[in-house]
Amino acid sequence: MYTLDQRVRLHPEVVDTVLEDGETVLLHLESTTYYSLNPTGTQIWQGLKQGLPLSEISQRLQAGYAVAADHADRSVLAFVHDLAQHQLVACE
Repeated sequence: MYTLDQRVRLHPEVVDTVLEDGETVLLHLESTTYYSLNPTGTQIWQGLKQGLPLSEISQRLQAGYAVAADHADRSVLAFVHDLAQHQLVACE
């Protein structure tokens, strides 16, 4: 299970592109599976790409969306857990 103090690394076989509407499309090259991220997921993904700790990604969500800290924390952790389930990220 992930914690907010962790950094997460992206799977080297995942490529992404940001679409005009703020969504991001991920392609896992090994499995040839596509994933679509909404703007919130895109913001989390961009933080992961920058190598930010999960706590900082949560703080950025709180500031950008005026959401409570506990809600942002849970959302980041749940999202990263889902990414890990699909082998898009791993814990450092």
